[in-house]
Amino acid sequence: MLTAIDADVIKTYVELGLGIGILARMAFVPGRDKHLRMMDAAHLFQPSITRVAIRRNEYLRGYTYHFIELFAPHLTREVVVKAMGAAGKA
Repeated sequence: MLTAIDADVIKTYVELGLGIGILARMAFVPGRDKHLRMMDAAHLFQPSITRVAIRRNEYLRGYTYHFIELFAPHLTREVVVKAMGAAGKA
């Protein structure tokens, strides 16, 4: 058994014939990973929840808003600004 934190390392192990790899669905890119095959195993694992935390009254740069929206498309800049304003009124 081998372990690796990086998905590309895991995919390299598999391409070298060292076994199978278990990756997040987003780590498999069909156009790039042509020598690999993906099998859905979501039914074998519990869902994982990831959260983004922001300090109150913190200035956020544009790329931070962009990252948040990539992470959770429903959290647009306007939604985040509004939520941060509401947080100060609680």
